[in-house]
Amino acid sequence: MKKIKYLSIIFIVFSLLSACNNSENKEIQEKNIVTTLNDSITENTIQVYYFHGSIRCHTCVSVDENTHQYIEDLFPVKFDKGDIVFKSINIDKSECPDLIEKYQIYGQTLLFIKADKVIDLTEDAFKYVTTNPEKWKQIVDDNLIDLITS
Repeated sequence: MKKIKYLSIIFIVFSLLSACNNSENKEIQEKNIVTTLNDSITENTIQVYYFHGSIRCHTCVSVDENTHQYIEDLFPVKFDKGDIVFKSINIDKSECPDLIEKYQIYGQTLLFIKADKVIDLTEDAFKYVTTNPEKWKQIVDDNLIDLITS
């Protein structure tokens, strides 16, 4: 009986250590993603950030997926070269805390950024992504062209 008790305790301790190690590895991976993202950004890079929570409705997921897809479809060369970067960031998991703090993010937010120019398209995204996807695609296109030519 004592053997089972000791084995159970050992198993619990190893499980906890493993969970802590995985958590640390995840934090390191997230920091590496942010570092890699920041290293590739220049003054001419257009950054599109979609900040969201862990619990997401259909519209929230659509904003994320459709915006990303439209950017790839409309500007495939610029996207592939890294001239336009799309990043979906979960604020509940504290991904990219520097960006969350810099832009004072508290909920779902869609930002198009080039240098010091920041365009908040959150309202339009939620208004059109499911009700009028073609209009949303045109808004994405217009704003990216505006940032490319600025």
